[in-house]
Amino acid sequence: MSLLQVTHAMGQLVELHEQFINVGEEKKQAIMSNDIGIITQCVAKEMQLVKKVNTVEEQRVNGVYSFLQEKGIRSQLNLTITEMTRLVFDPEERNQLVALQTTLYDRLTQLKELNAINKDLIEQSLTFIDYSMNLIINQPEDHMIYQDPSKQKLDIPNRSYFDSRA
Repeated sequence: MSLLQVTHAMGQLVELHEQFINVGEEKKQAIMSNDIGIITQCVAKEMQLVKKVNTVEEQRVNGVYSFLQEKGIRSQLNLTITEMTRLVFDPEERNQLVALQTTLYDRLTQLKELNAINKDLIEQSLTFIDYSMNLIINQPEDHMIYQDPSKQKLDIPNRSYFDSRA
């Protein structure tokens, strides 16, 4: 019965990570279209999904402990699924457990790649914003170089689009 609890929790984890991937794709499109409202909604959805994943992960851990007790092992080991498959003797149940493990690993890898892409897109956006702000503010860096005071021009105050005194 506890093996069923573990496989059920693994199935739920796969579904939740698929939802993470969908939200990540939505966030990627929002980043590219510069839609802050959708990005905010995506972050809120991700927070809800994180809470659900934590709950399901607790259920999985409890199922593993129950499975160990059914097998007569009194330890509170935190077994990996690979280690757990060594204790499952029914080939059908073992194959189901391995298939869920592989699917979950694939989803996690896909999510990791998507998050790396989103991170790069955000960094590019911030770099572009920083560059644009520097162009608008137009702070010359000539004042950082030593010049002969007698040959120095009279400094005319820079006019920028932003009033720095406000």
